Amino acid sequence: MSDSFPFSNSEQQRQWHQGIKDANRNNIFCHCRTCGYEWMDSIFDCACTRCNSKDIERISAWQFPDD
Repeated sequence: MSDSFPFSNSEQQRQWHQGIKDANRNNIFCHCRTCGYEWMDSIFDCACTRCNSKDIERISAWQFPDD
C-alpha cells in the first residue's frame, strides 16, 4: 500500500464515503479542532456536541464534488 493513500483500510474508506453521503443529507460537515470529534449538522453556528467548543471547522455539503 502506498504511503500517499489516505486510508489504512477499506473500512476507513467506506466510513469516509458514508460521511460524505451524510453530509450531503444534513448539509454541514463539522470537525471540532479541540477534541477532534466529527459530525453532521444543519446549524452552521453550532458547538461541539462532545466538548462544547466553538472552535469548529465547517464544510458545507455543496463544496464536496459530485461523482
